[in-house]
Amino acid sequence: MNILMLGAGGIGGFLAAKLAPAGHSVSLLARGAHLAAIREAGLKLVMDGTETVIRPDAVSDRLEDLPPADLAVFAVKGQDMEAMIAAYLPHAGPKTLVLPFQNGVDAPDLLAAAFGDARTLIGVARIFSNITAPGVVTQYGGGSAFTIGDRQGSQTSPEVAKVIEAFRSAAITVPERADVTVDLWQKFLLFNAVSGTTAAARCRFREIRANPELMEFFRGLVREADAVGRARGVDLPADAVEKTLQFWSRLPDEARASTAHDLELGKPLEVDRICGAVSRMGRELGVPTPNSAAVAAVLAPYRAGTA
Repeated sequence: MNILMLGAGGIGGFLAAKLAPAGHSVSLLARGAHLAAIREAGLKLVMDGTETVIRPDAVSDRLEDLPPADLAVFAVKGQDMEAMIAAYLPHAGPKTLVLPFQNGVDAPDLLAAAFGDARTLIGVARIFSNITAPGVVTQYGGGSAFTIGDRQGSQTSPEVAKVIEAFRSAAITVPERADVTVDLWQKFLLFNAVSGTTAAARCRFREIRANPELMEFFRGLVREADAVGRARGVDLPADAVEKTLQFWSRLPDEARASTAHDLELGKPLEVDRICGAVSRMGRELGVPTPNSAAVAAVLAPYRAGTA
């Protein structure tokens, strides 16, 4: 496949470094020092103690310099989605499939409004990876998985099957799911709480676990995302909240969300796609979301960054 990564960070860079050696034509939209380093020495993926260096077929910070794609992967932060959609829309081919990997749940809606339901896929990324130096992406332990489906949550259409086959040909894990929409929301239950609590309280998991009031706030964020998802018709399991909390209890004390990391560095925040989205959807559906609304309000002054 001809695959375009709109973003060459932790997700886009990882996928590019896996897909290119498997024989796929990979192009990257990158910027700044990261772009310069990739142009000079290639893109390096550090994973499980090994290094892989690829030379993408094309890399640029200008969409007009990149070739047409069968699949465009939107691997940018949630706050950049609307601008990226507007920028890429004139360059997409009539049959280009668009696949988002974000922390929120509304990226497929945004893409479908621009490209149509038939060309829009749902993506769920489970990976710990980030840019560790210009031109270098590091993937941390614990493995990775990328769930892919169509707008109805199915994995059976020919278009989805082709994308899944491409990913699996590159030894990328793509789980089988009866309903990818459920998988998307199950991840969101956890991320809404992890993002909201570690960013708003400027803390790591150890502080949440040690503070009963903060722990209850965390549980409330999980419950709110669960209630909003069900109100939207998502067929979440009856024990989705309990399973989310059980999974979180096994994560390391020093962990925190990328939102908290970005806040510390003064970078723009994707709060409007996480807790802000839960609050907005809750208002539309008549579902109370006081904790999510509080996080969105507390982080609002920093949404555009401070650096």
